[in-house]
Amino acid sequence: MNTRVKPFELGKNRIEALSDGIFAIVMTLLVLELRVSDLPQHASNVELAPALLEMWPEFLSYAVSFVALGIYWVAHHYMYHAIKHADRRLLWLNILFFMFVSLLPYSASLINSFGETQIAPLFFGANLTLIGWTLYFQWVYASSNPDLIPDFVTREYSDSVRFRFLIIPVIATITMLVCFWSVEILLIVYALLLPFYTLPGRLAPKTVSEKI
Repeated sequence: MNTRVKPFELGKNRIEALSDGIFAIVMTLLVLELRVSDLPQHASNVELAPALLEMWPEFLSYAVSFVALGIYWVAHHYMYHAIKHADRRLLWLNILFFMFVSLLPYSASLINSFGETQIAPLFFGANLTLIGWTLYFQWVYASSNPDLIPDFVTREYSDSVRFRFLIIPVIATITMLVCFWSVEILLIVYALLLPFYTLPGRLAPKTVSEKI
């Protein structure tokens, strides 16, 4: 069997390593946005407790952002379980995907600082949406190129992955357009939707391995 890699094709290990590093850094940066303001360093319990309770939107934005990034990381990991290698176009689709992933801490800081505006939740929702769409288009491109996909990946599996990846950006887009006028409602809707994406589906690695 000829295993020679064609020009401009790259092993996927470098992409997966870059993915792990970027997601680890970005998910860590999210916590730096949590700050208790307007309190002296030696504040009492009576002063600190209500200040922490008033920060519930910030904690919610942190949780939504962190879990959303976790979902996208898992989806990216599953997708590259079914990709042999990359070419130049797929590499640049990944760069675009990582660019929007890296922007999420800034988007979270906007809704924490400017929660009364409509631009901040719209920007945050657009950021989550663009992460989902760039992940989806990676699979659309890869699955349409037989050279990038192993023989054991069936059409049924490819379509199921495409459908699953499509759900996230579609719902994120609708939520962004409907709930942009309220940070609290936007975050609550996302918080209620995110557990749905963590449910086991047909994208588990065993689905592919059984076809090898």
